[in-house]
Amino acid sequence: MKKVIGVVVALLLAITLLPACEETPSGYAGFMAPAAGQWAEYVTSTEGEESHYKMEFIGQDTVDGKTCTGFEMTMSGEEDTIMQIWTEVATSQAVKYVVKMGDQVICMNVGQGFEPPETETPGTYEPNLPDISYGTYTTPTGKTVNVAKFAIGGGETWVSSQVPFGMVKVVNASEETTMYLYDFGTTGAQRDISKAEMENCQEIG
Repeated sequence: MKKVIGVVVALLLAITLLPACEETPSGYAGFMAPAAGQWAEYVTSTEGEESHYKMEFIGQDTVDGKTCTGFEMTMSGEEDTIMQIWTEVATSQAVKYVVKMGDQVICMNVGQGFEPPETETPGTYEPNLPDISYGTYTTPTGKTVNVAKFAIGGGETWVSSQVPFGMVKVVNASEETTMYLYDFGTTGAQRDISKAEMENCQEIG
C-alpha cells in the first residue's frame, strides 16, 4: 500500500496545470487548461518494471460543503488502485483524498505528504525560459504532438500544450526513459469512485 501511494504521489508532484494562452511559434505556451473529460495515460518504469497510469479530470462536485474540482488517477495491475482528489475551486486547497482498492475505499489524510495538482505553472516549465529545445512526439497509439524539452536534473523532461496534464516524457541522467505518454484525449474521462463511496470512505490509522 505504501509503495503504491508513494509512486502515485511522486507522479502527482511532477504534474502542474497552466491556464491556456495563445500559442507561440514553437507550439508550446504552457499546459492545457483543465476541463472535465480530459485524460492521459502514462507508462512509468520503476526498478525495471513498467506500470500504466491513467489520469482523468472528472469535473466539479460539492464535497464537504465546498465546490470542488475532481481528479482521478488509476494505476493498473492485478487489481486496479484508484486515487481520487478533490480541491476547492475558490482556494485550490485540497479538501478530500480517497483511495480505492478492490471494494475498499479508504480516506487519506490531506495533511500528510499529499499535494493536489498545481493551478499555476512552476518556473521549471515556463515557455519563455532560455535554452528550450523543441520537437514532436508520437504516442504508441499514433497521436503526434509538439513538445518542448527542458533540461532538468541532468536529464530531460518533455511537455506539450496539446496534452492534458502537459507531461509527455521524462528521461533521467542515465538517459533512461522513466515515464512516457501512452495515449490521451480531451473527452471521455469517467469517474470510477462514486460520490457515495467517496462520502462513506473508511477512516484508517
